[in-house]
Amino acid sequence: MINPICAYYWGLFCKFVGLEDIVSVRNNVDLKPNCRYFIFDYSMKGRILLVEDDTGFGTMLQKWFERNNFSVRWCTRLNSAKEALSQGEYDVVLSDLRLPDGDGIMLLQWMKERKMSTPVIILTGYGEVPTAVTAIKLGAFDFLEKPVNPSVLKQKIESVFQHVKETGNNTKTTSKKASKSKTAEPSLIPSLVKGNSPLLKKMYEYIALVAPTQMAVMVLGESGSGKEYVARMLHEQSNRAEGPFIAVDCGSLSMELAPSELFGHKKGAFTSAVEDKIGFFEEAKGGTLFLDEVGNLPYGVQMQMLRALQEKKIRPVGSTTDVDVDVRIVTATNENLEKAIAEGKFREDLYHRLNEFLIEVPPLRECLEDIPLYAAHFLEEANVELDRHVCSISPEALQRLENYSWPGNLRELRNVIRRAVLFTTGDTITAANLPVLEEKTGKECEKEMSLTRDAGEEKERIVRALEKAKGNKTLAARLLQIDRKTLYNKMHLYDLDL
Repeated sequence: MINPICAYYWGLFCKFVGLEDIVSVRNNVDLKPNCRYFIFDYSMKGRILLVEDDTGFGTMLQKWFERNNFSVRWCTRLNSAKEALSQGEYDVVLSDLRLPDGDGIMLLQWMKERKMSTPVIILTGYGEVPTAVTAIKLGAFDFLEKPVNPSVLKQKIESVFQHVKETGNNTKTTSKKASKSKTAEPSLIPSLVKGNSPLLKKMYEYIALVAPTQMAVMVLGESGSGKEYVARMLHEQSNRAEGPFIAVDCGSLSMELAPSELFGHKKGAFTSAVEDKIGFFEEAKGGTLFLDEVGNLPYGVQMQMLRALQEKKIRPVGSTTDVDVDVRIVTATNENLEKAIAEGKFREDLYHRLNEFLIEVPPLRECLEDIPLYAAHFLEEANVELDRHVCSISPEALQRLENYSWPGNLRELRNVIRRAVLFTTGDTITAANLPVLEEKTGKECEKEMSLTRDAGEEKERIVRALEKAKGNKTLAARLLQIDRKTLYNKMHLYDLDL
């Protein structure tokens, strides 16, 4: 019997891909118990082993794979999947977490023992953090929660094939539709694991709420906190997921180069314009344009940016005609743009156009319970990069990590773990392998900032807390160990700017 929830999402999926009749799904011949084979006589994109016991969801995936020219073997049990892997080769394994005779983790363990390198994507409706960590440690390529957006699944499957081809022979060039980045910074928050802290859960809720819309989103967060990752989540969960994701570091754009880089130029527009150039707006057509550190955008270009957003048209440098562009704008900053507006460094009208929806990325010091999760991911990442085989982090080392304030956020944590893996001679990172974390711990910072009975010192600590929180009064109140109302009263008492 088909699960009612799966039936609901199956209905949505049919509408998405244009299926006319659920009953028309072709029955497939069972060649072996608990296994179904789908063999197509046209050009196939790849071979997939699907391990899924839910008939409704499995049928949905089968039909999607069929429409997208994939060859699929469908198994409904763990033992059947093991048998299939023993008998043939596959480009990717797509496995449910919960199975009648086991789970996806057991399949990963079994594959690891036999040194099978086939990429595995785990599908589950039980997004448990420990399970995600285990899957990653065992080598899962990705970890997706049900219900799965078909376009996101397609992107993940194709990324697996692209990864295999690039690692096997590096002759194929990257597609124009592939994700591009003009920033040197890789995504920092582990893409396979979601944090479990309350602040991050709330952030994920906001992402899920606004991602399907066309609203311009501004991502606010400290340096190294993973703002680009949030932007990529917004893209992947939107109806533009199959389009390009173009990331641009606005800090690298000079006044002279910015118009050409953003809007393109025509041949002969200036001395070095020896050929036509497509700008970032046109590159991102149909997808998402991510403007990182948008506060650094040259003031002289901001009016052109506003026009492009309002009219959905751009004019390349040296051109006499406009070009229609369809992009979703996501921006990020760690600066106080309201202060920049007051100082005449940023246009207020552009600010309001970009800030239709605000998402704040919490600093790592406010999500300390997620440090073991992130540390485990960075550990596995470092093992691959450095060709090491460090298995775990000692409780003492974890305690040191959790007591640190992490001013550099996830970027700093990644660097600390990489260094520790490099210096570790055994299979466990100990406290001795960690670098000296000289900055005061989070608890010490809170103690130092907590209010006193001395008025002068109290005022100074309030000012320091506000500076550390970059004007965020909720965070400042938390650092001072008082409620927001008390903070406002104290600020009024000491005549501090509200």
